[in-house]
Amino acid sequence: MNDIEPQPHRASSVYYAIGSAPEPARLRLSGLYAVHRKWCDIANSKDNHQAVTTLNWWHHELEACQKAQTSHPALRAMQAELWRPECANTVQQLLHGHMHWHHLNRVENFEQLQPTIDAIGGQLAKIWLLMCGAEVPVSYTQSAGRALWWIDQLRHLGHNLSNERVWIPMQWLKECDVPAHILLKTDLPAELRAQQLSPLVQKIISQANDECNEYHEQYALLDDDQTDPVRSWHVLMQLRMDLLRVIQTEPEELFKGLVSIAPLRKWWRVVRT
Repeated sequence: MNDIEPQPHRASSVYYAIGSAPEPARLRLSGLYAVHRKWCDIANSKDNHQAVTTLNWWHHELEACQKAQTSHPALRAMQAELWRPECANTVQQLLHGHMHWHHLNRVENFEQLQPTIDAIGGQLAKIWLLMCGAEVPVSYTQSAGRALWWIDQLRHLGHNLSNERVWIPMQWLKECDVPAHILLKTDLPAELRAQQLSPLVQKIISQANDECNEYHEQYALLDDDQTDPVRSWHVLMQLRMDLLRVIQTEPEELFKGLVSIAPLRKWWRVVRT
């Protein structure tokens, strides 16, 4: 696994989640994490030519992987799964979600954003669960992906917006009386940004909470023999929901740096999950 890059930071939520997966799935999940991180970085690139060229290269590399012709360490780690048509199609759909994200520069309403959320968060959850041998309803996978997506976007709210990509629905900005140019003024003091964007932050927190509540409802519907294969994803969700609670308590921290929780608290959460 040492040649797979990037790897989750030790004591990160993903690190603990992968460590909670069945032993045979851990290498595959490390490969999945690596390509997902790479695709996220590429999709957020301001260099359109480089982003499109690189994402297209990954598309062809995934096809080569299915023929056992790839040399990329992360894809080699996933290769046993990518020979399964359902897994291969899901990873391709995840890549297409990132492609769509790269071209997304303005969202009018929530309904316009939802397909992209499902194409990234939903497909990531689906392939993760497939690699762990989980057989769960589509409603569980969908809720899992949506909840993760909203918490992750909220966590990066103070740092991942630009003139090239304002993913927050314009309808929400109007409802919260937040002009787009204020949203993009990242050079303002953190306290001032937190004050100006407070109504919007609370709306996004509310949306994230709604998605987490739906996830809890879907998880409660799983049979006992379904909960063990999904444990690694459930660990990730529990850690992300702990993070959401921290953000709710101190939302101004979003504009000071990347909000996190202590490794010991994460470890204790894993033990109890």
